[in-house]
Amino acid sequence: MRMHYCKKCGRVVLNSEDVDPHYCDYCQSVTYPVPEKYMYEGHSTIILNDQKQLLREELVMTSPEFDEYLYSHRDSDLAARRAQLEAQLAYGKAVLEGRDRGNRFGIECPYCHATNIRKISFMGRAVSAGLFGLGSNKIGKQWHCDRCGSDF
Repeated sequence: MRMHYCKKCGRVVLNSEDVDPHYCDYCQSVTYPVPEKYMYEGHSTIILNDQKQLLREELVMTSPEFDEYLYSHRDSDLAARRAQLEAQLAYGKAVLEGRDRGNRFGIECPYCHATNIRKISFMGRAVSAGLFGLGSNKIGKQWHCDRCGSDF
């Protein structure tokens, strides 16, 4: 692993050594290894913020590839991308748990695997137990599947 920098947008990232050439994950330009003089005490994976800023001033802003717009919008664009990915991940998790279809509990029916289930209310269990006594099928159950009608 080694730190690389982009001459176009100024992004500094950690890349593996087995990939060549390396590309910036923001602007897709080729990245270059960070020179040792900017690294923290000879480490190839640690760079301090003041050294990172110095690298950007000396190597990035003076490069003919430098793009002022990409440089100034890089952090806000990456934050927006990160937020979008987190939202997509949360939606994917909701789909897997069934909450995307209104199943706020994240539970599926163990019999038909439907996600359109609802919680059996205390009152529903009490009425069933009052009518059927110990023969009630709702005793010990807390969920009802609206697809197959089973209680679990």
